[in-house]
Amino acid sequence: MFIILPLASFIAIFLLINQIRTDWRESLILSSTYWGILLTAITEVLSFFKLITFGWILGTWGLIFIILIYLYFRLNNQIVPTSERNNSSQIKKYIKIKFSINLLLYGIGFVVATVGLIAIIAPPNNWDSMDYHMSRVAYWIQNHSVAHYPTSYTPQLYQNPWSEFVILHSKILSGGDYFANLVQWLSMIGCIIGVSLIAKQLGADLRGQVFSAVVTGTIPMGILQASSTQNDYVIAFWVVGLAYYLLSDIQAKKSEIWTNSFKIGSSIGLAILSKGTAYFYVFPFLIWFALYQIKRFRWQAWKPAFIVVSISLLLNLSHYLRNYNLFASPLGEPGGYRNEVFGVNILFSNILRNIALHIGTPIGLWNGIVNKLIKIIHIFICVDVNDPRITFSKTFFVPGGWATIGITGNENSAGNLVHLALIIICLIIFISRKSIRKQSYIFAYLIITISTFLIFCYLVKWQAWNSRLHLPFFVLISPFLGVVLSKLQKQKIAIFIVTFLLISSLTWVFFNRYRPIIDSNNIFQTSRIEQYFSNRPYLQVTYTGAVEFLNSKKCSNIGLSMGNDPWEYPLWVLLQQNNQKLAKIQHVNVTNISAILEKENSYKDFDPCAIISMETKKSKQKKSLEMNFKGKTYVRAWDSPELGVFIK
Repeated sequence: MFIILPLASFIAIFLLINQIRTDWRESLILSSTYWGILLTAITEVLSFFKLITFGWILGTWGLIFIILIYLYFRLNNQIVPTSERNNSSQIKKYIKIKFSINLLLYGIGFVVATVGLIAIIAPPNNWDSMDYHMSRVAYWIQNHSVAHYPTSYTPQLYQNPWSEFVILHSKILSGGDYFANLVQWLSMIGCIIGVSLIAKQLGADLRGQVFSAVVTGTIPMGILQASSTQNDYVIAFWVVGLAYYLLSDIQAKKSEIWTNSFKIGSSIGLAILSKGTAYFYVFPFLIWFALYQIKRFRWQAWKPAFIVVSISLLLNLSHYLRNYNLFASPLGEPGGYRNEVFGVNILFSNILRNIALHIGTPIGLWNGIVNKLIKIIHIFICVDVNDPRITFSKTFFVPGGWATIGITGNENSAGNLVHLALIIICLIIFISRKSIRKQSYIFAYLIITISTFLIFCYLVKWQAWNSRLHLPFFVLISPFLGVVLSKLQKQKIAIFIVTFLLISSLTWVFFNRYRPIIDSNNIFQTSRIEQYFSNRPYLQVTYTGAVEFLNSKKCSNIGLSMGNDPWEYPLWVLLQQNNQKLAKIQHVNVTNISAILEKENSYKDFDPCAIISMETKKSKQKKSLEMNFKGKTYVRAWDSPELGVFIK
């Protein structure tokens, strides 16, 4: 029940803000921004003093809630009632919504509610959750701090942490990971609301705003990600907030430099703190902001720029410092994802290959033709389609199979074929219809949005799972699609298109590969423990056996030797579930740069009674009969094809 406190604090912030605003959607976006800043501050301050504990988290949120409620009731009597201030909200109540629009709203509500149900019932089980999303949270709770620690998998340290900050608070206050997936789901809701606001700013009527919301809510990759602990929907939400704040600032008759710049800087900072790909999506909006400020303020444009940079930097400062102190770079360790060569032909190659991730079908002939055509084009542009300097995955291919239409689709590689087709159709309509092109700011917004995708393609190597990194682009372009659809002369066509989007999205909702609703192994009939292993079911017996052996030895200090296969979060779940006296888990014999952290007081005295050694093909660790750690010998006492347990 304590998990309600952060939510109650958010509601209190919303009530405070909504008193002076007429559009609840605007209040919701702004409340989310302030709440995001607040959560970041709480986490960093408590972490600095190593106070990330149940008592301190609970007490801090409780105090904040009391203060917010006091301010609400104190200010409530001083603010002019909404009905006296502006009667626009009263007028809106009498706007008649067409039956078809109502059906669309019910449809998107059903999709969102069903995905939310999946997010609560299914545990975190996607690959990245097991590798670092959830593992780093477990270490933070154990260490009472978000400081870096020795680990065989450094992305647990340097990857941007805001999504995991939220999971950290929810896990501590609830005592489990039942709410971990809701961070993405709530971001999905925020994006649906946010794009409808942007559509309104771009000149869309009520239909256009609803169309935009439906387009966003039916993105296949978004539906799959919204019930996981991936974080692409989180940065999509913050960038949507950035786009809204920027448009509001541009359209405002009188600019409030400090207030508007603070909002823009906050959304940029939170986006960057959530995921590294935010840099690509934020940059074009920053250019737009800079050009507009120069036009408005001339030589004084440095003032809003200074505020934006300061706020965004301040939000990321602690994480930057942690990374710099260990990796000598605020961004952490190079991941090999950046292109090594550049040029117009390289950009064209990556555009083609990234688009190809969304045009696969179950029809093998189609996939083969497209694949062959792209390879022929690469011959003419003098680029090797599999050039390792621009290709992270070994070989380029066009995805295919039933997963492309939602049957066993997953959040790592799903494509957005129908949405891509809709984008192309709407671009053609936009170019051919002068009346739409004259719509306020829509052309500039379209250029900025497309620029985010072009920058991504220019800087990032092609990889088979890039489609999940495209999610913010598909979300950002949804308001444009909503505006164009609402301007069609035959609105029945527009209604048919968005209805088709809703119906086709149901396969992605019900047949999620790792969290299915309709399947023999659906989330309602499969045990929670078994669902943790959905990606690697063969490891369940191995992990369970290893933990049972450790329990029989009453071993509470456990070392982990994971090698290059850091699939460790299920071990945390099993050990914490079955061992009430679990004292500490720590990586041992670390060979990367984080090994220097083993000399710190928190880690140097670690004395494990047993060491779990990962011995899969991916780990690149060979089986052995003995293992040494700090001059002590550990002998193999339990064995399996994938794991070995060594005891002192």
